[in-house]
Amino acid sequence: MNKQHILRLSHILKSKGITQVVVSPGSRNAPVIIIMDTNKDLEMLSVPDERSAGFVALGLSMKSGKPVALLCTSGTAALNYAPAIAEAYYQKIPLLVLTADRPEYLVDQGDSQTIRQKNIYANYIRKSFQLPSMIKSQDDEWYVDRIINEAIDRTLNPAPGPVHINIPIEEPLYDLKTNLNLSDVRIIELANVESRVNIDTMTRLAEKWNAAASKLILVGQLNPDNKTTLLLEELSNDTTVAVLTECTSNIPNSRYIACIDRAITQIAVERKQYFKPEILLTIGGAIVSKKIKALLRNLRPNEHWHVNQDTDEFHMDTFKSLTTTIPVKPDDFLEQLMAHSIPGMALPDKRKKIITTDDLPISTYLARWKHADEIASILHDKYISELPFTDLKAYHHIFEMAPNDAHIHLANSTPVRYAQLFDHQHKTKFFSNRGTSGIDGCVSTAAGYAVNHRGLTIAITGDMGFLYDSNSLWNRHLPGSFRIIVINNKGGNIFRIIEGPSNYDALEPYIETVHDLDAEGIARNFNIQYTKVDTEAALTASLPDFFKYEDTGRPAILEIVTPNIESANAMKEYFSYLEKNADKPRI
Repeated sequence: MNKQHILRLSHILKSKGITQVVVSPGSRNAPVIIIMDTNKDLEMLSVPDERSAGFVALGLSMKSGKPVALLCTSGTAALNYAPAIAEAYYQKIPLLVLTADRPEYLVDQGDSQTIRQKNIYANYIRKSFQLPSMIKSQDDEWYVDRIINEAIDRTLNPAPGPVHINIPIEEPLYDLKTNLNLSDVRIIELANVESRVNIDTMTRLAEKWNAAASKLILVGQLNPDNKTTLLLEELSNDTTVAVLTECTSNIPNSRYIACIDRAITQIAVERKQYFKPEILLTIGGAIVSKKIKALLRNLRPNEHWHVNQDTDEFHMDTFKSLTTTIPVKPDDFLEQLMAHSIPGMALPDKRKKIITTDDLPISTYLARWKHADEIASILHDKYISELPFTDLKAYHHIFEMAPNDAHIHLANSTPVRYAQLFDHQHKTKFFSNRGTSGIDGCVSTAAGYAVNHRGLTIAITGDMGFLYDSNSLWNRHLPGSFRIIVINNKGGNIFRIIEGPSNYDALEPYIETVHDLDAEGIARNFNIQYTKVDTEAALTASLPDFFKYEDTGRPAILEIVTPNIESANAMKEYFSYLEKNADKPRI
């Protein structure tokens, strides 16, 4: 037995552009590790904990934009990949998941480390495949080559995501011959195609677009993309268009409403209808803001166009007003729309004051949103300036002092929510596991990203997320440019902020999970630089050195200890303050 199916797999990986493989140790997958290790075109990264390894691979792919392979042994090891695979599925990150297995005839026969691995990720995978346990004929060779080619191509087409190959391996495991002639291995090419909206459909949509006096473009989570950024900038040079973004949209522009929740506090209930868009255009992934979801579900736009190339999510109706799904890439659609757009065609009569405050006529859709945004920004700055040391004040200093070219990974639940309240510098890029929005694997994802990023990578996490994912540091590939900020308020503070949990006695012992732990021992165990602060003065003094990484050669943790009850109250009072002090009459 020569494990030829594994040799063919290794060869096709290289030929189709997969260059990184995250492996976790084991026996059943050892033949795959050994064979892949002889392939000098593959970079092998060892991460012992499979749950962390899955997210490390996700982070690697997030940065490179290329599929990354994952490899584990048989049994429950494969189950530990599930959280990362679900996140990759919903965030559309390309992963090739390789699970070693016993031969199929040993499943459910009492053999050790054997579970039902075929289709194990059924609900959260683009497609699953299973190789034969050995190659006996030319037909087997044809079958193996076809499966592997298709599996790799499906990680990117028709939309990116995770794909699974289960690899049954016969014993003996170590009778390996790595010098076989593989000249007959087939590489099946996938042709590049362009996605465009039919010209008749595009003409009809453009006519509606140009006739509408209120158009709202809501941008969800996006990886940095220069083409999309430029197209949106050009399209937004129209006062009938308002663009709402979040920091994870990664398209900064002073014309856009970048702090959605802040701006919405300035919209009076009786004037909400003035913010109703005739056309809502949504692009990108997850939206963090619950306020914009509630507002749009209440307003019900006349038309909602959702741009989504993913055939598995054709009719995602987040705002309960979907009228048209546009199954193309966002930049392709924006380019077509821009070619047909006539800025200002639907402007209202400038002599009419559609809405007025005491001294400001607000006659266009963009102006209404900008006015709300500007008033909220003034109130935000005033509130923060008078705030004592709490989570919100700590985030203020972090974002104010972070280098403007940093790549920041925001953990769930509170870090990604706090980040939406601040205006960020243009070069800063933001990432977050908002596919499933779980706390597991956020630091591991950032760690994987840092491996493929030459500059500063900062992970900002709460204490619960950090403790849950502490094995992210059990990783010898961590670069010195990796920085972790832990906001330690001694529990799951989100449950003191959201409405409901704080009304019950079960909050502290069971929901919030109060603890008295810190990160110092964990940092010491993994040889990570460690600093702990618990005052505003100590935080601002420590941040400049913490962000310097060029001379240290080691990753570092900054633990910020904040008061939990005061922090929760400050966050609740923040929105109350913005609403109570809004411009009168509010728009």
